[in-house]
Amino acid sequence: MTDLVEQLVEHFRVIHDQRMAGLPLCNPALDVEAVGFRNFEDHRLGILITPWFMNLVLLSDTDAWGDWQQGSKSEWTLPAGLHEFTTCTDDDISTYLTAVLFRTVKDFPDPATARAVAEEIMEQLFAEPGGARPAIPEEKPVSRRALLSGLGGT
Repeated sequence: MTDLVEQLVEHFRVIHDQRMAGLPLCNPALDVEAVGFRNFEDHRLGILITPWFMNLVLLSDTDAWGDWQQGSKSEWTLPAGLHEFTTCTDDDISTYLTAVLFRTVKDFPDPATARAVAEEIMEQLFAEPGGARPAIPEEKPVSRRALLSGLGGT
């Protein structure tokens, strides 16, 4: 299945080189890159970074979605919750599903930042809801006397 990820990256590199390079919507600091792909329900799920977008991508090494219409929507439940994916068909890499994360990546200063954001997103997508959260300091009640005298809360 790693070959599918490599095919995806190569496909979008060709799109960049032939159609997108130099367009104002592209971030010249970024390249096409796959981040965090992992097994998910007999498929591969990860993030595709390009100089013009960042998407969550679901790949299958079978023809599981071969008869799905281009642009059709499907919902997938990840540990962090429900996410809507759009069907994409392509002769070079077959049918795959995408969910938009960033419609533009113009503000990412460098590949390391884009990669760090993608890695954090993948971590959050696979975090169980209601997991450990930072402790919130307990508020102490303020007496009226302390409030009026300016002592604050003792």
